[in-house]
Amino acid sequence: MRKYTFPKLNKALCALLSGVLLISLTGCGEASEDSLVPPETPTYNAYTPKQTDVIRGDLERTFNIRLDLLGYERIRYRYTEAQYMELYGTFQLEVDTVHVSVGDPVHPGDLMVSFHSKVLDDQITENEKKIQDAQLSIEHLKKLEAIDPSMDYSEDIRSLERDISVAKLYISDVQETYKKLNIYSEVEGHVSMVRSVLMDGYVVPDMDLILVDVDDGIYRTDGLETVTFRTGERYKATTRYSECEVEVIDPPEGSSSAGVYFRPVGREGEILEKNLMLDLNLPALKDTCYVNRQAVYEKNGQYFVYVVREDCMREAVYITPGEQYGNYLIVKEGLEGGEKVELP
Repeated sequence: MRKYTFPKLNKALCALLSGVLLISLTGCGEASEDSLVPPETPTYNAYTPKQTDVIRGDLERTFNIRLDLLGYERIRYRYTEAQYMELYGTFQLEVDTVHVSVGDPVHPGDLMVSFHSKVLDDQITENEKKIQDAQLSIEHLKKLEAIDPSMDYSEDIRSLERDISVAKLYISDVQETYKKLNIYSEVEGHVSMVRSVLMDGYVVPDMDLILVDVDDGIYRTDGLETVTFRTGERYKATTRYSECEVEVIDPPEGSSSAGVYFRPVGREGEILEKNLMLDLNLPALKDTCYVNRQAVYEKNGQYFVYVVREDCMREAVYITPGEQYGNYLIVKEGLEGGEKVELP
């Protein structure tokens, strides 16, 4: 008998034939190929939150305390559109003189800006001439009476005197109009702004032309529980553009005793900033646990931080906070120092 030998198949060909056989047995109707395709390896995007260290060491205590100027008020001087039309449409007014500059002290009734008007000036000139002519006529009639006592010009003189009174009344009305249109200070304070267009002789409606600041010359702050201020002590304070020295004073008469009061030193009569920042440095606290205050969260009266573990997972840890100094908050309980916590 003749023997037949089958050729040996390599492994790759066997795998291919097995796959074809499997497909032929299962069919391709509703079957999904997902079960035959290896799942994709999931990818993870690493997330590294912003972190900061919990520090244990000496804490420099620096305060920035805001001081508020008492009695502060800003008075604005401007013309409405209707007033502007009266100025230029009716009276044809022009800026005559700006009598104040920035920094000048003013008192109620002080003239700050004066105007002149040809319309009003012509009325004054016309009535002044009427007065002058009437006075000359009266003098002439009185001389005639002196020459000839039989002549009686008393009625004519009374008529001329009435003309003089009317003319003076017109002049008074024009002067009152000027007073109404000129700019006078309503308060006691300091000029803090004069519009440049006003200095150039122009008025713009509905725009502040002059600003006058009013204040009591005293600053106040609520103070700090951890700091005691004593009358007579002096501290450095800063504004956006400069620095000055302030002195602790007793509460002004009639004011609340709560808070701390300060008066600038050597700045009498100057324009004062609405707010000052008091720079205060206290001795460092030794061996203290503290953390950036932005890392501390609060909910329902409880405070916590998110501690970042080595596996980059975070864990909420409740703490007992202490005083705040600058950007740092003392941690009384809950942290030891050295931990990393998440920042928002």
